[in-house]
Amino acid sequence: MLQAWAGPPAANSKKALGDHYREYHQELCRYAANKYNLSTVEAEDVVQAAFTRFAPVFESSEVENVRAFLYRAVNNASIDLLRRNQVRKNFAQVVQQDPEREIDNASPERVNAGRQLLGLISRALWGMPQKRRRLLLMNRVDGLSYAEIARREGLSETVVKKHVAKALAACQAELRANGGEW
Repeated sequence: MLQAWAGPPAANSKKALGDHYREYHQELCRYAANKYNLSTVEAEDVVQAAFTRFAPVFESSEVENVRAFLYRAVNNASIDLLRRNQVRKNFAQVVQQDPEREIDNASPERVNAGRQLLGLISRALWGMPQKRRRLLLMNRVDGLSYAEIARREGLSETVVKKHVAKALAACQAELRANGGEW
């Protein structure tokens, strides 16, 4: 059983991330597969993503209970995966119900307009501060709530909301400045 964190480690007494990975990998994979009904491959991906995403925290002295922290990280990564899968499923259903939205049926004009729109959004995203862009993408692409983003980034929910609002405003301004018909 792991002991609670009791201050800075003595020389070579703190486990490396790889040691934690080897110790908990199988256990965390079983947890993700059983709790969220994930395939073996999905569970492996979720555990790998949790370790990758939170590796910087392991390097610091912030984690008191590594096992509990890893379970929370895998839990969050599993929920993220399920949300992304739901978004894909919803999109597929919309495309099946509305054939006009299918890419294969898109006219060259629609494809060109879509590329222009994507270029404008991309330019707006890359023109904003990295932190703001990251928060917007976490909210709008990954589907995370303001509260979840705030917890992960160590910010207040209000700060996250303001950054996302400013990012959306920047995207809208870019669209208005370049045609306004979007």
